[in-house]
Amino acid sequence: MTTRIERIQLPESAQLRTALVGRADSVHPGARVVDADAQGPTGVDLLLVDDDGRPVFVDVVLENAGEVPTRIFDHTRWYEENRRLFLKAYTNDGIVRIEDPVFVFVGSRFPASVLEAVSAMPAVPVRLVRAEYFLIDGAAEVLLEDVTPSSQERISTSVARRAGDLSGGGESRPRNVIESDAVRTLLALFRSGVDGLDGRIAATESEGGIFFSIGDRKLADVVVSPGSFTVSPGDGLINPIVVSDRVSLERALNSVVSLFVREERTRGGGNGRGAGVELEDGERSVLSDIWGAGVHASERS
Repeated sequence: MTTRIERIQLPESAQLRTALVGRADSVHPGARVVDADAQGPTGVDLLLVDDDGRPVFVDVVLENAGEVPTRIFDHTRWYEENRRLFLKAYTNDGIVRIEDPVFVFVGSRFPASVLEAVSAMPAVPVRLVRAEYFLIDGAAEVLLEDVTPSSQERISTSVARRAGDLSGGGESRPRNVIESDAVRTLLALFRSGVDGLDGRIAATESEGGIFFSIGDRKLADVVVSPGSFTVSPGDGLINPIVVSDRVSLERALNSVVSLFVREERTRGGGNGRGAGVELEDGERSVLSDIWGAGVHASERS
């Protein structure tokens, strides 16, 4: 008898969570369910425990996979603040290794930027699991695939830096000066945010930092140190911002974006409306797929 297999759209989050409860071992090897409706304050949906007694936090991110890097910081910060109470609450359920939590994100797809950000966090125990839904002879079945960057892709920066020294040096990069994995990730997010403003923005790296410019104009100067990096927007008229956590990262990005928008508005250039760029029909279709109703008709032409 021929088996009929049909790929279908993933169900809503609540139904997918129910399906994951029955597939705990596929979400994380050796795991079983402790709380099927965790409703954690930072977005955790399920709580599992593995064979070694480690807590496994599962966050279903069907609509907001792009937020995974910031959610990692939310989850880890909340856990560090509450892990003693957490141990008291769940010791009887077999959770004993509270120093080794695992954070699993389940989604339909993960953008390349998210994979890159996770690969820059070798010390953070994060796993990315892609979910697909199938009808097998009319019965719904969820298929889970681990898409976490491999250990080679997530090599420690200190190890990579030492390997470069042994091979006779190599390219000096500002992120190699930073000793904290979390701050290196913040720097990667900052650079991604600035680079995405306009294709004309150039970034010049040195061991001491990154200089962002657009044409002959300075957009931002970044100076790195072992535990943070400092952003000086524009020509020094705006106070420098020391970045060491997500809040200061948002302040630094907002400052640079505001400066860019003000200057480009007066010049009528860049990616704003004053550029007068004509889009082909195929490009309009791609933009519609990406932005949907978020792009007004007048902005698509």
